[in-house]
Amino acid sequence: MTSVWEPARTWAFIVGLLEWKHDDIYSPFPKEDRRDDQLVRLLKERGVPERQIRYLQDRKATTAAISSGLTELLATAPIGSTLILYYCGHGSMDDGGAVFFASYDADAEQNPGWPVATIPEAIEAHFRGTQAILLADCCHSGHLANAVAARSRRVAYATLGSSLASELSTGNWTFTEAILAALRGEAYTDSDGSATITLAELATHIDAEMAFAEEQVATFATTRGFDPQLVVAAARPRHDPQIGRNVAVYAEDAWWLAQVTDVKGSKLKVRYYGYDSAHDDWISADQTRTIGRPRYPVGATVEVKWKNRWQLATVLDERTGVHQVAYEGHGPESNEWVSSKRIRPLL
Repeated sequence: MTSVWEPARTWAFIVGLLEWKHDDIYSPFPKEDRRDDQLVRLLKERGVPERQIRYLQDRKATTAAISSGLTELLATAPIGSTLILYYCGHGSMDDGGAVFFASYDADAEQNPGWPVATIPEAIEAHFRGTQAILLADCCHSGHLANAVAARSRRVAYATLGSSLASELSTGNWTFTEAILAALRGEAYTDSDGSATITLAELATHIDAEMAFAEEQVATFATTRGFDPQLVVAAARPRHDPQIGRNVAVYAEDAWWLAQVTDVKGSKLKVRYYGYDSAHDDWISADQTRTIGRPRYPVGATVEVKWKNRWQLATVLDERTGVHQVAYEGHGPESNEWVSSKRIRPLL
């Protein structure tokens, strides 16, 4: 039996931070066309009641406000409900490996921010629902999955992060835009053509988007009991197979990464990665080209640029064109995921 997301029985806790009190520690992001706002609006449009959404933005998202706000929201959710928790901003990792999402008043001394480890603990303690979807668009966001997996849980979890637990993340909105596309029912997120979009298909779409636009590896994990085939949206018909195609577009004497969002005759409408919708453009097909990046097999010896020098390394893993490498003469603590610009075949 197919499970379907029920917006009316969903409680949402959204934390969006693009500015910080200590901007010498956490640099701000542009606020134009902010996608956390769009996510909140979309949840309402999909049927999540406004009273079931708690949205803390920028100055209102202090460490204390996040902690108390989450507890208060969780306590109002009844048995059988679903939680959606989302954070965007900065993420940091201390010397001991603990990860924090930067609250508005986070500093380098007494207040490191929102401890990621406390998120599933708060859910377990105060949420009477059955499942939680955790979303994070920031550095080290994959640590959410680690925090969930640290011990057995009563609630079933699905975790999606823009990066792996040990990795940094882009300052662009690519991850959140992928979530918005799936929840809006964009046809190109329906990978099997079933006219529905599942959570697993959303994760696949995020993987592809992050790899293409940011050359970054995302995180997706579910715990026992959470159905990855949960239907999150009905898919719109795809009236042209080119819609959703990732391309490079030649404009203003340079090549720009973009996605085809509409087709009319011989014209393609494209959305440029890293730019808001005001920059969407109609172009001719001859302005595009397909991006191909080298993919090296596991075990291959390659050269990787590290600290402005090319170093010998071995490929440990490869995901959608992004490679994890181990440097010759260095321990596993130096292993990292690298973009195509930093890797080349052994000369």
